[in-house]
Amino acid sequence: MPADPSSLPAPAHITVPPSRGSGAVQAATALLRALSGLGVGDLVLAPGSRSAPLVYALEDEQVATGLRAHVRIDERSAAFTALGISRWDPSRPAAVATTSGTATAHLHAAVMEAHHARVPLLVLTADRPAELRGTGANQTTDQVGLFGGAVRLAVDLPAPGGGAASPAELRTMVSTAARAVAAARGDHPGPVHLNLGFRDPLVPAEHGRDQGTGERIVLTHRVAPPAPTPVSLPLDARTVIVAGDGAGPAARELAAAHRLPLLAEPSSGARDGDTLVPAAPQLLAAVMADPSHPLRPRRAVVHGHPTLQRAVVSGLLGAEDVEVIVVDPQPDYPDAARRARLVVPALTAPGPDAAGAAAREEHLAAWREAGAEAATAREDLPWQAQAALAVWEAAGEGDVLVLGSSSLVRDLDRHAGPTAARVIANRGLAGIDGTTSMAGGVALARAASGDGPRRVRLLCGDLTALHDLTGLLVGPAEEQPALDVVVVDDDGGRIFAGLEHAAAPAPLLRRFFTTPHGADIAAVAAALGASAERTTAARLPALLEEPASAAGIRVLLVQEAPSALPGNVTEERIH
Repeated sequence: MPADPSSLPAPAHITVPPSRGSGAVQAATALLRALSGLGVGDLVLAPGSRSAPLVYALEDEQVATGLRAHVRIDERSAAFTALGISRWDPSRPAAVATTSGTATAHLHAAVMEAHHARVPLLVLTADRPAELRGTGANQTTDQVGLFGGAVRLAVDLPAPGGGAASPAELRTMVSTAARAVAAARGDHPGPVHLNLGFRDPLVPAEHGRDQGTGERIVLTHRVAPPAPTPVSLPLDARTVIVAGDGAGPAARELAAAHRLPLLAEPSSGARDGDTLVPAAPQLLAAVMADPSHPLRPRRAVVHGHPTLQRAVVSGLLGAEDVEVIVVDPQPDYPDAARRARLVVPALTAPGPDAAGAAAREEHLAAWREAGAEAATAREDLPWQAQAALAVWEAAGEGDVLVLGSSSLVRDLDRHAGPTAARVIANRGLAGIDGTTSMAGGVALARAASGDGPRRVRLLCGDLTALHDLTGLLVGPAEEQPALDVVVVDDDGGRIFAGLEHAAAPAPLLRRFFTTPHGADIAAVAAALGASAERTTAARLPALLEEPASAAGIRVLLVQEAPSALPGNVTEERIH
């Protein structure tokens, strides 16, 4: 579970070692010592020359003992790996570091997701010194302000002196690190960008242990602000609680305390308890289509970021006769229909009297019974949904399930029951970018936290898997994430069949929307170093029960039927 930031070690000073003949390496060492002292636990690096001072800084004993380093050859994969680590425990955000030039652009998708999902992330981009910018120097572009308004803080740090950094330059590096961590982890969590100018020499004059002592610099810690004060509002029986992505237990607790119907997305962190409405999207679509329906809500209280179902986002929250209250302490609160009457930082409500409590129980029972009637029988579901449910039901208390942004998460929203597992998804922007890498980062962070030996499991579609193949590529010198990647392969993007594009002519729909790929994902995964197994939805539950090794990536490729598997083999393991 996430740590309490107040319990983290808080050194009052750091000591910067001598330069070893390189001001760049000295400044990089100061930066990484500061980040480690401020609670940053992981640094994910992609290879490069201008960022080499950060690599040489890892030789420093204090840095090496405080930061876990991970290497990825693809900058986008590196960024999403860092994002996954930060998602696991936002109080100990990860940093990602790249060289200059196009490498920096590959971080942008992860920065955008971190921004919209409010996940702290430190982005370190190496850059040329001022005298080499705007001259056509190799791998040099304008990196200042690269991520625009998606970052909480952006600082262009000037390159320190070539042979040694001055005391003022070192203090600036350490002070800026403190501001960056405070901004990333603060009132409005999210990504920060430090653009690091490094001047030659980029390597130390000598290797080995530093000798003597160096500059002693104050390390600034920002105390976290107190939790927001709840606003008390009356809630009647015709109120529903909507829990979108990241809502957390507050939504479930509010629904349970006041016996109100709970409409909770799979990654809400609230999909549990006896107020959860089964088959909520199907039922809600019918309820909102009929203005006189006896279950039609008068008020919706929104926690988190609802994105999955139009019946919720536009049908319920966009209805003129439904009062919308958003519970969110941030200024960028979700209100896609632009109909929120009130936004409160936290919410409490007075309890009903005996007669009101009885009415609420009766109304809640009607919601749950209607939801059960709206549910589709398991055997009538498409095989893809049956595979998704097998993965969902295999995850219990203490397990971690990561969901890709595809039709599968919508299958779960419509058909899955409650869960005690921790469910994580990139629903900030709901992109398919970097999903495997993000899940790998979650697995690495979970292992480092000592949260048990069980593997993290990712459920995604075939296009999501293909979009992040480099997420499977973890070098032999690197710590291997304990990760199962369950890929439901129906040769294209099924999600478009549920959108208005389904009415397009079949050839246009197939080529430009569902985009069949014809790739043998199991063979590709094996070629990238993962173990891979082909199976079917019917065989998947038994396969999920099989023990797997403690580390390493295992890909389970689920296809429709034995005839769809290469060589008409029902199950095949590729090593």
